[in-house]
Amino acid sequence: MELKRKWWGWGIGLLVIGLLIGVSDMSAYAQAKKIKVREAHTETLFMAPVYIAEAAGYMAEEGIDLELTEVDSGALGIAALVSGGVQFVDADPFMAVQLAKQGKSIQFMYNLTKRVTLDMVFSNDVVKAKNLSRSMPIAQRFAALKGLKLGITKPGAATDVYMRYYLKRAGIDPERDVQIVTAGGGAALMAGIKTKQIEAFHLSAPTPYLVEREGFGKVIIKASAGDIPELDNFLYTGIVVSKEYADKNADVIKRWVRAVNKANALLRKDEAAALKYLKKYFPRMPDDVMALAMKEIMPALSPDGTMTEQMMQKHLDFLYDTKQIDWKPSGKEGVLWTNSYVK
Repeated sequence: MELKRKWWGWGIGLLVIGLLIGVSDMSAYAQAKKIKVREAHTETLFMAPVYIAEAAGYMAEEGIDLELTEVDSGALGIAALVSGGVQFVDADPFMAVQLAKQGKSIQFMYNLTKRVTLDMVFSNDVVKAKNLSRSMPIAQRFAALKGLKLGITKPGAATDVYMRYYLKRAGIDPERDVQIVTAGGGAALMAGIKTKQIEAFHLSAPTPYLVEREGFGKVIIKASAGDIPELDNFLYTGIVVSKEYADKNADVIKRWVRAVNKANALLRKDEAAALKYLKKYFPRMPDDVMALAMKEIMPALSPDGTMTEQMMQKHLDFLYDTKQIDWKPSGKEGVLWTNSYVK
């Protein structure tokens, strides 16, 4: 009986060793088959699910070696995509329309945001003088912009385009009734409101909330929370690929989506873990600022990357109405966007 037990033990041991060798071989095989994917991105917090998917190892689990490269503007990212330097890039529909007009085909395959993420902070002096509050009808809040010095990052940027849209909504002439000041990035805008060089600006979190926390102003318009109905349920920014790449690499895109949706789920159930992974991409941002920023931007993030015809059509209508484009392609699925990789 003892001898049988020994042989049985040896047999189990050999089986375990064989399985371990097999697992090791499969792991080595998976590593060997890992696909290199290059993605260009702007340094924005609505990219959080992608950052987390890479930092947490979810991309690696899907057999993807993701290389993220920061660019200064969406236009540079699109240029890299068109040239073949990257396979994925975050973009807005304006860029897709421009390329479509040139006969170049790109496609949104993942939605990052379900509304515009710019939130507007007003200086304390303006808030007091105009008795402003977020509970006021949005039309009154837009009207409060009249006569102010308004900060933007640069002409033609989202901070400029959407600011001018708000002015138009209120019947305010941007050349006569306000002063639009090109300030630069978040730090410059914040300094501008502190020193009273500007009286209001909008930007994605955290900068407007840092102004509020430090006692220099108050956030009165929160597009990220859905304050502006026509900019809600709105495809503000998503991930695009070339149609040629998508046709040849559908499986890679689906694996990328699985990794990002896993990160999206983590964002919603374990804030501490999500913030830990985000530190890889925002190492200089204090923990409390990161937590504040994510709290404010989370309502604007898409939970699963899906898009709708209405979301795309609202953005196309916005581009046409604000004269950024002179023609509108169809907002139907299959033209500029598809859900085929997220379902």
